[in-house]
Amino acid sequence: MTRTSSPFFAAAALVAGLVGAPAHAENCADTTFTALASIDCAGSFVGNINGSASETTFLNTEFGSTFTYVGKSDDAGNGPFTSNPAVNMGGTLTFDSAISGMFVIGLKAANNYSYYLFDAVSPVTSLTFNSTAGVAVNVRGIPQDLSHANLYITTAVPEPETYALMLAGLGVVGFMAKRRRRS
Repeated sequence: MTRTSSPFFAAAALVAGLVGAPAHAENCADTTFTALASIDCAGSFVGNINGSASETTFLNTEFGSTFTYVGKSDDAGNGPFTSNPAVNMGGTLTFDSAISGMFVIGLKAANNYSYYLFDAVSPVTSLTFNSTAGVAVNVRGIPQDLSHANLYITTAVPEPETYALMLAGLGVVGFMAKRRRRS
């Protein structure tokens, strides 16, 4: 029997791994926002967020809308944010310009991330969150530092009725133009 296959060494390796273990998955609802509360959340998931097509596909399915990646807070110039708040016990995300309508904030801490859905009836310029506890905590339960935040906004997709109305309007314009030529 080798040392690595011994039950004693396996248990010791497991305990040693837990002592220096990275953050583990949490419930996204453990992070709350002020000024505008999130209406839904998804996570915590293991990995990174960077605005990939698979992320927007997941958000479209999860939250039932069509989202577009705008940028992240650790981009050069801070993307759509004024700064990248590297905090764990609460922080404020300030936008370059006011946002209204449906949007998603993705928070990344340690090796985990969570998504938060918002519906801003009136424009908002910043969001304050209480902690990253809904994203990642260490083995002692301490929220991990925020790596970055991503912003995803909805893209307007016209309803079928809108297309029908537009086609009807074009038909009327065409009819009127044809009628004028006859006169």
